[in-house]
Amino acid sequence: MNTSFQCPECDQMTAADLTEMTYEVDGIKVTIKEVPAQVFPNGHSYVDGYTGESVNRLVNRIVEDVNAYARRLARPAPAARQVVIAA
Repeated sequence: MNTSFQCPECDQMTAADLTEMTYEVDGIKVTIKEVPAQVFPNGHSYVDGYTGESVNRLVNRIVEDVNAYARRLARPAPAARQVVIAA
């Protein structure tokens, strides 16, 4: 099944590839690498609704776990926290 489509801005077609999604929530930077997506030649990407929702749930869970772990340590959290996940 061909799910590529034409970009309304540059008129080029997408190609199935992998992309990276970065979020910043509660001072925690979470990067999810190798997310399946439709990628435009100019570097922009599109993920379908199921993939986007799955990544959002994963990010929310990671932030909850990092915050819970920081509370258990009973010491101040560092100013910058970052989590990177590659599938």
